[in-house]
Amino acid sequence: MRTILGILLSAAILAGPAAAGTISISIQQTAALRDGSLAVKLSIRNSGDEAAQSVTPVLRFRDKEARGQARPSLEPGTAMEETLTVPAGQLGDGRWPYRLAVDYTDLNQYPFQALEVQSIAVGNPPPAKLSVQGLEVEGGLAGSGELAVPIKNLTAEARSVRLLVQLPEGLEASPAEHTVELAGWGEQTLEVPVTNRTALPGSKYPVFAIAEYDDGAVHHAVVGRGIVEIVGESSRVAAWRPWLFWAAGALVVAWLAVLLARTRRS
Repeated sequence: MRTILGILLSAAILAGPAAAGTISISIQQTAALRDGSLAVKLSIRNSGDEAAQSVTPVLRFRDKEARGQARPSLEPGTAMEETLTVPAGQLGDGRWPYRLAVDYTDLNQYPFQALEVQSIAVGNPPPAKLSVQGLEVEGGLAGSGELAVPIKNLTAEARSVRLLVQLPEGLEASPAEHTVELAGWGEQTLEVPVTNRTALPGSKYPVFAIAEYDDGAVHHAVVGRGIVEIVGESSRVAAWRPWLFWAAGALVVAWLAVLLARTRRS
């Protein structure tokens, strides 16, 4: 039996005049492989100050999915327990990623999803020779933007890497799956287009990228993480305003220089 224990944090923070408070969903989980199945024991806690409604945990592993029993309401400061199991099939040595989600709504029945991605070890695999760190959308995400995904090869051997961007419902990556060819010691930063479909300004969402490759008979999976803040269009304009002032000032200086040069020629 292989097990992995971790404390996972996923949150959607509500803000704005229509929000009555905040809902913050955290997940403590223990995962184990036994009898050809992946079993994940969950403890889901609401540490916000507003009750979450219709709280439903979901486990996805490879092409399998298990949905837990929905809880009508999860009050602030309370937790719920659930164990989800999916068939795992025959797995070779290495690390294999799985995805945990918690679907819920606020008091107005607006849907949200807390998301976490982890991996479980089979056998005794060595560390992956790959780094995926620092996922972000610069300046926050309003209607659409680009998620920067830095990826680096940590060996002299060239690698072909499958990269899968994992976002909570409400955000959409297009496309979500990429093949990255990395030279020895090479690095790239993918700019993945992301569209905000339903996420509300003031929310913060964990986002993930799974990088997988095979090294001989060993399968490797590296999970990169980041936080994307949802902002309104006015916030984006405010963030760019100092740069716009600098650009306008530079244009004025350039225009005055041209006028001065013409005056000297005259």
